[in-house]
Amino acid sequence: MNELWLGANADQAEYIFVLPNKPILPSNYDSAFLKQPNVFSLVELNGNHWRKILTIIAKLTVPNYPSWKAFRDADLFKSVGVVFSEEQIKEYSGVVFIVGNRFRDVCPVFSSAKVIGEKHVAHACLPFIWCPYLDYRQFPNVLIEALREHILEKECLKL
Repeated sequence: MNELWLGANADQAEYIFVLPNKPILPSNYDSAFLKQPNVFSLVELNGNHWRKILTIIAKLTVPNYPSWKAFRDADLFKSVGVVFSEEQIKEYSGVVFIVGNRFRDVCPVFSSAKVIGEKHVAHACLPFIWCPYLDYRQFPNVLIEALREHILEKECLKL
């Protein structure tokens, strides 16, 4: 598959985010960079917009919430994969965040999905979560916390 894949592969990822827009990559990137992208390089090349995207991903997926910043900067891509096409998740069985509205035609929200949040909402029918674009205007901390609670609650029920 020649599609861009950042971070943990389908066998290793606990979470995969399907994003509508690819970041600018360093001109000399290699497969090692794709597997463990440097957060600082991505932010430097793509600006504050990608810092916000990576921060929201980290806040949603960090095992210990108070350490989200250190997790984002050092360990995010060890357990999270970021892809840019719905085709890339066909062989994946973990939690998938379908980000924004671009994929809603090919990955529609299930009628059985639970609405999470109030003013800003996401829809969850694990393993799928349909969520707003990863920007604080659409995806505030209150929604991040509600989704984390929902995911952790469902994960605990599996044990």
